[in-house]
Amino acid sequence: MQPHEAGSGAVQAGELTAWQERIAPWLNGTAQPWSLRSGEQDLGATLGPATVEPGTWQDGLRQTVVAWTAADGLQVRVEYREFADFPALEWVLHLTAGPVATPLLSDIRALDLSWQAPPGTTPTLLAGRGSDERQDDFQEVSFPLRTLRSTARRLSFSAGDGDGQGPCPEGDGRSSVDWLPFFHLTGDAQGLLLGLGWSGRWAATVTHDGHGTVALRAGQEHCRLVLQPGERLRPPRVALLGYQGSSTHGQNVWRQFMLRHQTPQRDGQPLTAPLCYGSWGGSPTPTHLETLAAIRQRELPYDLYWVDAGWYGSSTRPCPNVFEGEWGIVGDWRVNPRYHPAGLRPIRDVAHAGGMGFLLWIEPARATAGTAVTVEHPDWFLTRDGQPPRPGESLLLHLGLPAARQWAVETVSQLVREHGVDWYREDFNVGGTLRTFLAHDPPDQVGRTEHDFIVGQYAFWDELRRRHPDLAIDNCASGGRRLDLETSRRSLPLWRSDYNCFPNLNPDALQLHTAGLSRWLPLHATSPGAAPGDTYQFRSALAAGMVVTPGEFGTQAVSLDNTYPWDWLRARLAEYHRLRPFWYGDFYPLLSSSLAPDTWLAWQLHRRDLRAGAVLAFRRAESPLTTALLPLQGVDLALTWQLDDPDGPAAAELTAAGLQLHLPAPRTSRLVFYQAS
Repeated sequence: MQPHEAGSGAVQAGELTAWQERIAPWLNGTAQPWSLRSGEQDLGATLGPATVEPGTWQDGLRQTVVAWTAADGLQVRVEYREFADFPALEWVLHLTAGPVATPLLSDIRALDLSWQAPPGTTPTLLAGRGSDERQDDFQEVSFPLRTLRSTARRLSFSAGDGDGQGPCPEGDGRSSVDWLPFFHLTGDAQGLLLGLGWSGRWAATVTHDGHGTVALRAGQEHCRLVLQPGERLRPPRVALLGYQGSSTHGQNVWRQFMLRHQTPQRDGQPLTAPLCYGSWGGSPTPTHLETLAAIRQRELPYDLYWVDAGWYGSSTRPCPNVFEGEWGIVGDWRVNPRYHPAGLRPIRDVAHAGGMGFLLWIEPARATAGTAVTVEHPDWFLTRDGQPPRPGESLLLHLGLPAARQWAVETVSQLVREHGVDWYREDFNVGGTLRTFLAHDPPDQVGRTEHDFIVGQYAFWDELRRRHPDLAIDNCASGGRRLDLETSRRSLPLWRSDYNCFPNLNPDALQLHTAGLSRWLPLHATSPGAAPGDTYQFRSALAAGMVVTPGEFGTQAVSLDNTYPWDWLRARLAEYHRLRPFWYGDFYPLLSSSLAPDTWLAWQLHRRDLRAGAVLAFRRAESPLTTALLPLQGVDLALTWQLDDPDGPAAAELTAAGLQLHLPAPRTSRLVFYQAS
């Protein structure tokens, strides 16, 4: 690796060789990176020799199946997936009961392994906060695995309960509320990254023994059950990636791994995150058509026309925006004739004629008690406390039931066909699902309801994608509350945090969100909520995708506001499109990420294949510093580099020490592109 690429996502041959040696005992069945207890015994210690079904390499992937049969007939099967281009391994554990019921299965850890830090070093764990409508959503947190008082340390993480004051105060069962299910363990010039695929309640522990050995354990948080004959259990998916070099290098290798193997693909490439115009579904059809005409007339380069909630049901009341109307009464997914007498197809057709795709918001797993489907099939729905539903209560469609899941598939599939949907936006505004799931579990089946629901969720999405191969999925769950390895394989999060739902948001928080989440998920989107002409706030939300709606969300056609600074908006959207390709390369935080108003924040995107990149820097409102020197990564100073600063000349200069930026005024930003000549 050349020195100027020390932090890049370029995998080295030595990393692949070392990784193959590391995982060989797992693939031949002589060791296991998972564990569970069967009755009073450690199941792994009682298993005999494994049966190994080695696969062959196909398109850079190889699957190996390692299986055992326990004394009671329990079938244990692990499906491993290797990658020819990355030092990574992914696996899913499958348990199937034999002819008799199993003992109580507990401590079911899909991940249970040790990692050794180099002698004399103190390993550090890097974790990311989840999405709980906070200013510090996704912020990276560093945990040195020793303290001043002790060389040993134990850390515990879970999907989280939220702050007790948001929409999910009682045991949230979604996967990324308090913490993201991604972790980075780093030592001296080596490290390990891991991701969990479980869209419910997971738990993880990281324990350092004080001498460099770190134990990693993770699994479904609440799962203690007996499997009856023939019953199955599928614990969370796990992905591991090992690297040699700097932690920045490891993080960028992870980004490339996610882009190539854990992101929806189209024509052999990762799905392109879109630039979206967000409109409100409760706005009547003429408003949408007028808006689309204005977008076309003003030559705004949107990729996607987004119709959000409020378009369905039978309410006769106005539903002008997210804060008014009866859009929260869900379960009747027929188009509301009051708002859209001819359905949604006219909106979709005009969007397509203007070169835009069509996105539709649907929330199939939630229904309001009293809607037709809850009356006709009450056995399909889960209540929060396991008791009969109360009028108007939000119910959870049990996707683990084949009949209920089939109804969801047919309902959404019909909407996709009838209205020509290109992007299916699934929301999941169901807080407190942990309480709901546990309320429906028998004493010897703790975790069964959650397990069946989560596995059913994946089957639901997979069937939609099978029926509609060109359909893209937007993953929303009150913002980014279901971000994990399984959802990332099937969807993109186009609304990463509900923090952006509210006025008077802090644009510095948007910068922090981008800097944090981009370490783990390269492709995500948000809305700037920027006032006209506020370039600082607009740029604060720059990400692989964006949702940009001039004026108030979906309440007025943009053509009615002739005083809006359209040239300014076109310039900002052009910047977004120019920047977008670089999100598929390496990401470098150039300054520490914080919310402090007296600092700068800056990051760099770099494409080694294009020999080009960009730097985005912000001088916060209370920062006294007018100049910053940013040491760039991936820039070989033996080459000649051309700088392009859209804000004007003389604001940026590339020297041997780095990129020098001058921002004379507080609360300003610079977006600088560079290209090797």
